[in-house]
Amino acid sequence: MAGAMKKKTAAAVAKKSPLVASEGSPLAKFEIPEGVFYNPEMELCRDVFSLLVGTRGGKISILDGMCASGVRGLRYKLENKNVESVVLTDLSPRAVACARKNAGANKIKKLAFNADACEILRKKKGEFDFVELDPFGSPVPFIYDAARSFEDRKDGVLSITATDMAVLCGANHAACLKNYGAAPLDNEFCHENAVRILLGKIALCCAQFNLGITPLFSFSHRHYVKVAVKLKKGAEGAVSCVKQMGHVSYCPGCSWREAARLPRKNACPACNHSLEIGGPLYIGKLWESGTVEEMLKLNSKRDYRQKTAVEKILRTILSESRVEAYGYYDLHMLAKKHASRILGMDEALNRVRNAGFCAERTHFCPTAIRTDAEHNDIIRELTK
Repeated sequence: MAGAMKKKTAAAVAKKSPLVASEGSPLAKFEIPEGVFYNPEMELCRDVFSLLVGTRGGKISILDGMCASGVRGLRYKLENKNVESVVLTDLSPRAVACARKNAGANKIKKLAFNADACEILRKKKGEFDFVELDPFGSPVPFIYDAARSFEDRKDGVLSITATDMAVLCGANHAACLKNYGAAPLDNEFCHENAVRILLGKIALCCAQFNLGITPLFSFSHRHYVKVAVKLKKGAEGAVSCVKQMGHVSYCPGCSWREAARLPRKNACPACNHSLEIGGPLYIGKLWESGTVEEMLKLNSKRDYRQKTAVEKILRTILSESRVEAYGYYDLHMLAKKHASRILGMDEALNRVRNAGFCAERTHFCPTAIRTDAEHNDIIRELTK
């Protein structure tokens, strides 16, 4: 009996022992006690956006608005010489205590607060060059205060994660209308629509404070989408950005689509099927190619555990960033809708390129291509 009790006690102690995680380049260790959120599946995301932080010029200050264990914000500081300071904040006292301990263990000045991110953004308005918001679920409650925090600055960067994918991808249509003011589309390029709906919400919030946005990097991976936008002060830029808002008209019958300021009122011009309308959302460019190139250069100098995966993602994004097109064509969906055989990716890309169009893979979907070809040309080349 005594032996059994000892084993049970030892198991209980082991369960409560802090998890020791290591991430980054240089590799840093973090302790995560029970009750403090830490998602090891987001390590690749932290790799990618630490690279983005490293591309920003000059000395920058960062706010990690939902820091949890502090892993993301502390990695930004440890890995990038341009990061002068990082402030960590979280509503959980246990998380803040953990973040402070991890900061001390990695010899980083302990600037951690037990407070709501919006409260810090209001109290320290204008102090941060880079604001990181990685909430659980929708980021909508934080976007207004994040935008307002840059109101008196010339520029800055806002990095935002959204994990409410059922909402953004159309499974919960009403919630998307309520939270983002946009109609989603549950179709084969719904993840790109999700990114554009999020960017549209950010653009409209920023425009209220005479801030225009330029997407530096847009990313869809597993259960989330994440964007980083450069903000620039000026009414003209804000107006120009709002003019990048529009709608996508989509045909569920043949996959025809069109992105424009106003939705198409008539039936599908390709097959006369009734159309579905999404938006308003952002219909401009999703990436700044120069930023992606710099991220690739930085990645080559770092020793990330997932370095090869990061490079593959960045190279795919760099290629697709050079194709000016809304959405992408999923080969499986085309084959199903047009009763044709499923082409391999290489064959599909070669057919479209040989017809004189740009065509690249997309990081949004492994079985899809992004191309500037017209819909009729796509159908002709890919359903032979």
